[in-house]
Amino acid sequence: MAQTQGQLCTLQFLPALQIITMPENTKPTELVTRLQITGTQSEIATRLIYNSRDVKTNGTDYFTLNFTDLYLRYSLDYEWWTSINNPNPFRFIVECKILTNQSIYNIDFQLDLIDVNDNPPRFNQSLYKININETTSIGTIIPTLISAYDLDSSIYGVFSYHLLSNSSSYTSYFQLVNSTNANLVLMKSLDYNSMIPNFNLTIIVQDNLNASLFSQAIISIHIIDVDNLNPTFLSASYNLNISITTIAGSQVTPNEGRIFAYDQDLGINTTILYSILTSNIYLLIDNNTGVLTLQSDLNSTMQFDLLIKTEQVDNKNRSITTILHVNVYELNIYPPNFLNLPYIMIGYATNNLNQIPIFNGSINDNDMMPRLNYGYICNTPLLNLNIKKISVRNFQIQPIYSQTLPICRPCLCTLNVSDGLYSTQTNLNILLYNPVSFSMNSYLFSTDYPLNNPSIIIGSIQIINDNLCSVQYSLVGQSSSLFSISQIGNITWSNPSNLPTQEAYQFQVIVKQNCSSLIMNISTDIIITIRNFPSSILTTTTTTISSSRIDNSTIYAIIGGVGAFILIVIAILFIIIYYRIQRAKHRVPPFFKIRKHSPAQGLSFFKSKSPLSNSSPYTLGVRDDDSSNSSSDQTSSSPMNNRLLSGHYKVSELPVNTTIEELLSSYDNRSTSSSSSSSGIGDHGISTNIGSFRTTIRETNDHQQLDTINEDIQWVNNNQQQQQQQLRRLNGLRHQIIPDDSMDIISESHESSISGTTTDNGTSGSTLLHQQFNTRNTLGRNMNEYLTVFV
Repeated sequence: MAQTQGQLCTLQFLPALQIITMPENTKPTELVTRLQITGTQSEIATRLIYNSRDVKTNGTDYFTLNFTDLYLRYSLDYEWWTSINNPNPFRFIVECKILTNQSIYNIDFQLDLIDVNDNPPRFNQSLYKININETTSIGTIIPTLISAYDLDSSIYGVFSYHLLSNSSSYTSYFQLVNSTNANLVLMKSLDYNSMIPNFNLTIIVQDNLNASLFSQAIISIHIIDVDNLNPTFLSASYNLNISITTIAGSQVTPNEGRIFAYDQDLGINTTILYSILTSNIYLLIDNNTGVLTLQSDLNSTMQFDLLIKTEQVDNKNRSITTILHVNVYELNIYPPNFLNLPYIMIGYATNNLNQIPIFNGSINDNDMMPRLNYGYICNTPLLNLNIKKISVRNFQIQPIYSQTLPICRPCLCTLNVSDGLYSTQTNLNILLYNPVSFSMNSYLFSTDYPLNNPSIIIGSIQIINDNLCSVQYSLVGQSSSLFSISQIGNITWSNPSNLPTQEAYQFQVIVKQNCSSLIMNISTDIIITIRNFPSSILTTTTTTISSSRIDNSTIYAIIGGVGAFILIVIAILFIIIYYRIQRAKHRVPPFFKIRKHSPAQGLSFFKSKSPLSNSSPYTLGVRDDDSSNSSSDQTSSSPMNNRLLSGHYKVSELPVNTTIEELLSSYDNRSTSSSSSSSGIGDHGISTNIGSFRTTIRETNDHQQLDTINEDIQWVNNNQQQQQQQLRRLNGLRHQIIPDDSMDIISESHESSISGTTTDNGTSGSTLLHQQFNTRNTLGRNMNEYLTVFV
C-alpha cells in the first residue's frame, strides 16, 4: 500500500485553518467542498464535531461528513441566518484519528455563507393613498411615502421603481421623479369635473440585476375638487310669458322651466342664492329656490328684461348672471298648430356638416304677435336637436350628433310648441342612413392580354353602403366604353373581339346610392394595366406618346423662353428706376458723365434775385459747378444732406420758412482719392491727402450777412514745389468767370481784397493759407457780394 506523503491529519498545502465558501442557494445533499486533510481512508478516520450551537441548532445537523467530503443536509438561507444574529462565517471541527497509533487531532474549518440575489424587492405596503387638489400646478412633486426593501445585500439589494403604463387611462398625467425616487410629478393639469375623481396607478419595484425579481403596489389617487368655478344656469336665458290678467301673488314659470343654477364644482356643490339685479315692481325671486312670484298687478301689455344673478352662499365672488325676457300679453285666443304634417326628416348619420339634414317647419297661430317657444323629446339619448326660430311662425331643425352616431330606422321625436298659454305637440320621424363610400381612394387593377374572355373579372369595386338603400354603378371617361361594370361592382372587358390597343387605361366609376328620396353620388379613379402586352403594339403606342411629349416639350420651352425674356425686361426697368431714384438723392454720379477734375475747391455764396417769401427772403442750396456746363444735370438739395466734394460749389438758396441763427451746414472734405483731392484748375493735380478742411456757414444776428469759418487745416506735405502749385491755383481761381445770369454783380472791392492776399510774393501760399484758416477769420460779407473761399 502506498504511503501518504506528509504528516497525517494535517491540511495539505494549506494553513492551519481552511476557509470554505458556500452560496446560500446550495441545495441539500449537494457537495459543499472536499476537505484537504492528509491521509487516506486506510490511514485516517474523520468525524465532524460541532463546537458551538450555531451550526447545530435544536439538534439539527446542517452538514454531514463522508471521510473528507462535506455535504449539506438542510438548506441555509443567508437572510434568515444573519437575521437571528448567527455568526458568519462560522467554525466547525473535524476530528481526525490516525489508525496506526490511534492518535487524535482536531482540525478547524471556517465556513462563509455567501449571499445570492434570490429575493425580489418588496414594498412596505401594498396600497398607498394620495389626495391631490385639482388646481395643482404642472411639474409639482407629489409626496407618496412609497418605499421598498430588498433582503439581498450588496449589489443584489439595488432596485428601481417604474409606473405600469397600462394600469390606468390617467397614467400619462404622472411620472416618477426618477427610478430611485417614488414620488410623483404631475405632467398634465387635473380637472375634477372631466376626470374620474378616484383612480388607481400601479407601481413596480424591480431588481436591477434580475428583471424577474419584482413586486408591485397600488397607488390610489383621489382628486380633491377646489372651488375654482362659478355656478351656472341650466338655460342660457329664460323667457316668461304672462297674461295681463294674472293675479298678484301667483307663481309664474318661464318657458324653459324654473330658474335653476348649480355649482360647477361638483365635488363641493355649494348652496346657491338667487337675486334680481334689475329694479322692478312686478316680479320677485325666492333667494333659495329661484321661484318667480308676481308681486303686483299688470296694467298693460309690455316687454322688458330682468337681470338674474346667482351666487355661492360661501363665496360672493363666485357668481353669474342671465337674462329673463318678460312678455306681458293682453289676450291669447288662438293656440299654435304645426302645419304641413306629418313631419319626416331624412338625412345621413355623419359628422360631415354638408350631409347633416335640415328640416324647416311652420306654425299656424292667428294671434297678432305670438311668442312661440319650442321643445322636443327623442326616444334615443344619442340624438339631440337644435331648433332655431327663423321668423315669428317658422322654425328650423337640425340634428346634433355626439361622437357616437345614432341609428335611426326611424327615430321618433316629439315636438312641442307653446305660446305661453297654449301648447301643441306633433311627431317628427327621423330617418338617418349611412352615406356610401369607397373602401379605397382609388383602384388599380391588372389583367393579362388579350382579354378575349368576357367572363374574366378584371377587378371588383368595394363600397360601404347602407343596406336599406339601392346602389347603381356606372363608368365614365375616355376609355370607359371599353369596359363594363355589373351591379355588384365587377369590371369586365366589354367587347372580346376588340382587343386592347394600349398598355394602360384610366377612367372613373360613379356609384349612385338611392335611399328613399335621398340620392347620393360618389366617384373615384380606376387604372387598369394590361400585362403581357405585345411589344409591336407597345412600340407604336410609345412612338405616338413620344411625339406628343416632344410637342409638349416644345411648347414648354417656348413658354419658358418668353417668361425669361419678360423677367429680364422687368429687371432692367427696375435697375433704371432704382438708378434714377438714387441719382435724385445724389447717391450715385451721372451714368454717362465722367468727371476728370473738379474746377476748384471752396464755396460760393450769392443772394437770390427773386426771394421766395417775405418771411424768408434768402434761400440757400448747394450744387456742383460742373452742373453749369449741362442744364440737364443740375441738381440741388439742402446743405444739411450734402457732403462737400472737391470742386467749386455755389450757395444759391436758404431753406424755405427757416431762420438760420447758428449752424446751417457743415462740410467735411477729407477725401483720400486722387480724383477728389484735385482742384481741376491747374495743369497738375494736387497730391493725395495734401490737406483737409471743414467749412461752416452761418447767418449773423442781423440776418443780412453770412459768415464763413474754415478750421481743422492739416498740411502733411511742406514741399516747396507743392506750395507754389497751390499758390498758382489760388491766383487762377481768383480770376474765375461767374455767369451773370445766375448771380448779382460781383463787388470789385472784395475781389481787390482777395487779390491783395494772394499777390504777396514775399509770403508763401502755405503760410497765407495757414494764417487765413487757423485764426478762424470771420469775414462779414453783404449778401449782394460774391464770395469764394479757396483752399
